[in-house]
Amino acid sequence: MRRSLVLLAILALLGCIAPAARAEKPQEDWQLWSNMYMRCLYNCGFDGCSRLGYKNVTYMVGECVDGCVDRGPKDGSHPPEFDLGMRLTGWTCQTDCQYRCMHTLQAIRKGEGLQPAKYYGKWSFTRVYGIQEFVSVVASLANMAVHLRFIPMVFRAVWNRKAGANTGAMDVVSRGDAFAATWLVNSVVNANAWWWSAVFHARDTKWTTFMDYTSANVLMFSALYSVLVRTLELDAKRAVVLLAAFAAWLVTHVRMVNDPPDRRVESYRWALNMNVMIGIAVTHWAIVLPWAYGCRLRKGGFGSESRTVLSHPGRHSLALFAALWHLAALAEVFDFPPLLGYLDSHALWHCGTPHCVWLWYRFLREDLRWDGGRAVAKTKKEQ
Repeated sequence: MRRSLVLLAILALLGCIAPAARAEKPQEDWQLWSNMYMRCLYNCGFDGCSRLGYKNVTYMVGECVDGCVDRGPKDGSHPPEFDLGMRLTGWTCQTDCQYRCMHTLQAIRKGEGLQPAKYYGKWSFTRVYGIQEFVSVVASLANMAVHLRFIPMVFRAVWNRKAGANTGAMDVVSRGDAFAATWLVNSVVNANAWWWSAVFHARDTKWTTFMDYTSANVLMFSALYSVLVRTLELDAKRAVVLLAAFAAWLVTHVRMVNDPPDRRVESYRWALNMNVMIGIAVTHWAIVLPWAYGCRLRKGGFGSESRTVLSHPGRHSLALFAALWHLAALAEVFDFPPLLGYLDSHALWHCGTPHCVWLWYRFLREDLRWDGGRAVAKTKKEQ
């Protein structure tokens, strides 16, 4: 708990510092800069150099790539100047020219006292061994690692509950036991989403973008589905019916956001996706937090047993997870250019979440030990 409070203070401090680095749009001729960038790309495709003249000064970032002269090898191979990292991450002469021209233009803008600009909707980062956004990749892998660290724990809990059911141990397994396997699947879905986040930040292509966004959608739908199965204590049959409904909803959503009505305007329906994701997140927390803090259980039960009112033993870990996660997500609001070429607002968000994932599994561990959320007490008569 103390470590969580320390992380909370660090994120709050960074949140106060970040606005100072936020880039404001200056009043300038963006068409001029766009034309300069296109001229740099043309020159780079011709001689492999990201060279650009401005006010009688020649600017160039990086060395000329002789293998990219005349747009590079015609057989589709990589130029010999590309290192192994660039080859593994799929860089081409065209995308390498885009990267180097971005930084050439940034050098000119810096000399003019102008703020950094975005290119293709993103900031220009400093590439590390072929990786575009190094800090975001490391942070995404760290989040995935926490899930992989605790997935065996969830699997063992599911296995033990199944074994208890086979032996008729009703003090171990409740009739709403479908939630245990659901938590396990949800953990795998989370690990998969962080993997594709790392791949996307390593190299931003059409395929990696689709996989990252779709995996994030699956994660959000899985979170809401799991919470409904858990709080409603659905049995296996009802859980399958709900799963079919969620799967149909997910497929419909992915098709809608990736198939806009007017392809000439945009290639992804950002507003629709964000509205649905925010709606799912709000619904998720509106269900699980009140349930965890005031779980009113029905009277009755097996034999002469009765049910008691009990708050969840992992409720504080769950609440702290929610607070820290959304505090870290607030870094996205500032949207400042990458500090030292590496740390932007999105990377800051991902850096603040691995500890949150650990808190989530603290809640999950208590939940899997809690007999499906029911506190079974003997009646006074039996005592």
